Parts: sequence; C-alpha cells; structure tokens
Amino acid sequence: MRTLRLHTLLLALLACVALTTIPGTASAAPAGCADANTRPGTGSEAALAKATVCLINRERTRRDMRPLRVNQRLSGAALSHTRDMIEERYFEHVSKAGLDVVDRLTSTGYLGGVRNWLVGENLAWGIGSRSTPRETVVGWMNSPGHRRNMLNRRFREIGIGVVFSTPTSSAPVAATYTTTFGTRR
Repeated sequence: MRTLRLHTLLLALLACVALTTIPGTASAAPAGCADANTRPGTGSEAALAKATVCLINRERTRRDMRPLRVNQRLSGAALSHTRDMIEERYFEHVSKAGLDVVDRLTSTGYLGGVRNWLVGENLAWGIGSRSTPRETVVGWMNSPGHRRNMLNRRFREIGIGVVFSTPTSSAPVAATYTTTFGTRR
C-alpha cells in the first residue's frame, strides 16, 4: 500500500511549478483572512502562514469541504524544508541530502504508529507582489497538482512554513512557502 501512496504522492509532487510565472488575480481579502495581501517584511512570517492556511481553508469550505487543522509536526517539517531550500539554494521536493516529504514527516513522528496515511506537499516562492499569501494560494489554485493537494477531501491536517527569503535570490521583499498535507489512521 505504501508503494501506491508514494506513487500518488510522487505524481502530485511532480506538478510543482515556481509560482513566479503564474499570473494571479487581484481581489480583496476574504472576510476572516487577515494579512492575505500582506507582503513579507510588513507582517510576520507567522501572520503570513496563518493567512495562507485561512485562504486554503476558504477554498475548501467554498466547496463544502471541511477545513484543515494545523498540525505542529506537519508545520515543523514544512518550516525545516523551507529553511533548508533557502540555505542550500534549491527549490525541489527532494532535498540535496535526498530526503522527501515522507522522510521529513517520518522524522517528526507524524507517520509513526499509524497503518494508513496519505501526505502531499506544495512549494512556492515569490518576490514583491507575488510573495503575498493571496498570490501564493491563487498560483496554487491555478496549478492542477497544487490544487489537487489543497482540495483533496482525504486530507485532514496541514502544516506550513513561511520564510522571508527565496532559494534563488536575495530580493528584499520575498517569501518561500511550504505546505504539507496529511491524513493518518
């Protein structure tokens, strides 16, 4: 069964595209998603992470889906991977050390002691106006693989890591995002 889950996971991961090339749409922040249009540096990384989760859950609830719960182990893995991509200057689901999302979630204990699980991961980075939570979620919604992760009815939990930098440049207003999605039984 792990092979099937890994195959599905790998297909979802292959859909990753740098969001700097995906056109977004401008609109007002949904009610309840504070900081959705906030650029890095004018708000905290935690505020942008919270806004991103709010926007993802807004997309889910618009489709009569239950919102995702934030899980600290998923968030720890997401933040660690975001920091590693920036420090090591790469933008991939597999680290330079060869670790993938399953390895990262196993090391946090998220996958320990469960028989069935499903995980996914979205990555993004942006500069300037493309670095807000809103533009990140818009970009993911316009990408079939990312959208599939965010709207997967089987996912119950989310983790997020946001860092004010990019893996490829030193732009003054920039952010890199990692979301991890999971369910386990």
